[in-house]
This record gives sequence, structure tokens and C-alpha cells, in this order.
Amino acid sequence: DDLADGFFDEQLGRFEAWAAGHRGLLVHAANSASLLREPAAHFDMARCGVAIYGLDPFGVDPAAHRLEPALELRSWVGAVKPCAVGESAGYGRRFVARQATVLGVVPVGYGDGWRRALTNNADVIIGGRRYASVGTVSMDNITVDLGRDTELRPGAEVTLIGGGISAEELAGRLGTINYEITCGLLGRVPRTYHRDGVPA
Repeated sequence: DDLADGFFDEQLGRFEAWAAGHRGLLVHAANSASLLREPAAHFDMARCGVAIYGLDPFGVDPAAHRLEPALELRSWVGAVKPCAVGESAGYGRRFVARQATVLGVVPVGYGDGWRRALTNNADVIIGGRRYASVGTVSMDNITVDLGRDTELRPGAEVTLIGGGISAEELAGRLGTINYEITCGLLGRVPRTYHRDGVPA
């Protein structure tokens, strides 16, 4: 999954030489990254993993490989609260308002697998617009800076993954891989399955 790593070519060459001496075997060596990277690695079949879920094995842009992410994470605005200059939100006062604003409380947190390291380090989408997540990620909620003149009200849908925020973006913010982001979502997050918008 590292396009700059020359070891891939060396490793593939060694495997090709071995496979040539073992005719009649069903041969495969390609995971998602090598399937998308190098046709010579395809052999008789490939073992897709992360690409099945529409995640980019190179950690960049799923659309560049015609992959469509299969997961969205959504919540809602549970409460809307004014926040004056100097007031704070979250444990440890990791957000202190420099100007008057309005905060939205969103019921999702590290108890759901939304990593605490995303404290002051993530955006969400509400009504097609990005808003900054501010303050410490707690077990059960995050806070979002909705801006001073917001018209958003409780019940508005919040997208944390999807709609322009990719698992790859979140992985980049955390210095990890997209698979860890999606696999980290815990069992208390309700799942809804659909195929092209139609409940499955």
C-alpha cells in the first residue's frame, strides 16, 4: 500500500519465479492494494479486503480508484446552546469561545468508537455544510461550533463519516489507517443496511 516502496516489485518477482515452478496450482497474491496497483499481481484471483468497503488501500481518495465507500456514520443535534466569550465546552476546557457563538451537542462519543484523539480535530456536516467539532470528545457526546447566527435546531442530522468526510481524512488527522477508523466503531452504534438507498 506504499507506492514508493520498491520492495513490492522485488517481492512480486520472487513470487512469480516460485509460481512458475509450481504449475497447476491456483495462485493468488493480491490484496486490495496490489489488485489496484499492479495487474501482474492478479494471477488466478485476488483477495479484496478494504476495497470491498470502498476504502482506499493507499489511504488517499477512494474515488481515484472508482471505489464507493459503503459506510456512513450519522447522528443528530441533541441540543443547541449559546456560548459567550470565555465560556468553555467539554472536559478540561479544551475549547474556550473567543467570540460569542452557538454550540450543538451531538450524541456520539468514544463509547461509540469516535476517537477521543479527534478532540478539536474533526469536522461534521450538517445541512450540507462543514462545522468544526470543538472541545473534548466525551464518552457519549461531542460539541460542534454552529456559529453565532445559526438557524439549526435540535434534531438536525449530523454526518461524521460520509457526505464529503472520508475515513481517509479522519485517518490522516489521527495518523492511522482508514480501516482502523471504520473497524473502531463499536456495537452500540445502531446499524441500518441499504442498497442504493433502499432498505435491505
